[in-house]
Amino acid sequence: MIKAMNHITINMKDKEKTFWFYGELLGLKKLHEVDMGDHYIYYYQLPSDIRLELIEYLYDTPSEHPQYTSRGIYRHVAFEVEDVQELKSTLVSNGIKILEGPNPSEKLGVHFMLIEDPNGVEMEFVQPL
Repeated sequence: MIKAMNHITINMKDKEKTFWFYGELLGLKKLHEVDMGDHYIYYYQLPSDIRLELIEYLYDTPSEHPQYTSRGIYRHVAFEVEDVQELKSTLVSNGIKILEGPNPSEKLGVHFMLIEDPNGVEMEFVQPL
């Protein structure tokens, strides 16, 4: 039934910080934007032909921030990287909040690091052991 993953969506709190984080810091290519009338959608290219969809609402919406252990929530997306320690240095020097790691997980076969993007969205970066 499912053929492929198409996109991941994040509702932005701060457009400029979000564009900087995904475009400049993480090096994702900006594709295009779509004017939906009451909001804009900005697309960035992720690996494997998956798109990151960043939404800017043109009206006030509430800001939520559940705990990472809250039940019934989407937690994070994980990306494989070549060097998780090097990425941590880059993120820390640019003021990005590190939630955990990098730590080794023998059971999962990776070094992992959890961070928070400029919107408060949890992300994981993994490097195979």
